[in-house]
Amino acid sequence: MPDRSQYLFSPRQVRMAVALGTVAMIAAIVVLLLLATARPQGRYQALDGTQFQQHLIDSTAALSGYEVDGDRARIDIFRAMELVAERGVVNPGFYTAGAAPAAPAQAGAAGDTGTTGADAEGGATAALPDGEALYVSTCAACHQSSGQGLPGAFPPLAGHAPALYEADRALPLAIITFGMQGPIDVDGMVYNGLMPAHAHLGDADIAAIANHVMTAWGNDAALPGFEPYAASDVAAVRGEALSFTQVHDLRTAAGLE
Repeated sequence: MPDRSQYLFSPRQVRMAVALGTVAMIAAIVVLLLLATARPQGRYQALDGTQFQQHLIDSTAALSGYEVDGDRARIDIFRAMELVAERGVVNPGFYTAGAAPAAPAQAGAAGDTGTTGADAEGGATAALPDGEALYVSTCAACHQSSGQGLPGAFPPLAGHAPALYEADRALPLAIITFGMQGPIDVDGMVYNGLMPAHAHLGDADIAAIANHVMTAWGNDAALPGFEPYAASDVAAVRGEALSFTQVHDLRTAAGLE
């Protein structure tokens, strides 16, 4: 009789291996599906922006002169014409060194030869225009008439302006005159917008606005030693002809975040 063939694995063992391999493949696929669909179990908690959004709504509720159209805001044409007439479009307020507008003459500066130094200093401050009115027409649209600004968009001046003055007395004048661009931190909130320049305003106007900001909304209580600005202070700062980013660098160098 011929010898029976000898195999390494019996047919029964082959069938068992195929069955086990199939089961292993199915188990691997199930595990991968579970891993792909399972939600990560961590301590992450989504930020609730409800309070912030409500704060924005409350802060902008009193604004007027525009209407919301979807995700856009339309300003009234007459208000737009007022802004153009007020600020102009030919010289929007950016000047290079030596090109700054001449400061308006102060009342009583000429022909008064009997004024002492102390009287001249007090008279220069007294001769300034109405700082509150200038602030309302120039600054209140962003920083609000209350000085509280708009959270996340425009930083507050109430409670914050004294820190600018104490860090560097010339810094507030530089910010108003030349504007500023760069991230800043005010009361734990980061602002990263563009403060426009107002170099088109006269030296006396800028000094009056700065004096109003430093003494309004309780800021005067934080600055008992505040020395009011004069037009000559603005003229000295204007001569530096700083850029937006240079003003931001000046703020940082003064120790403010």
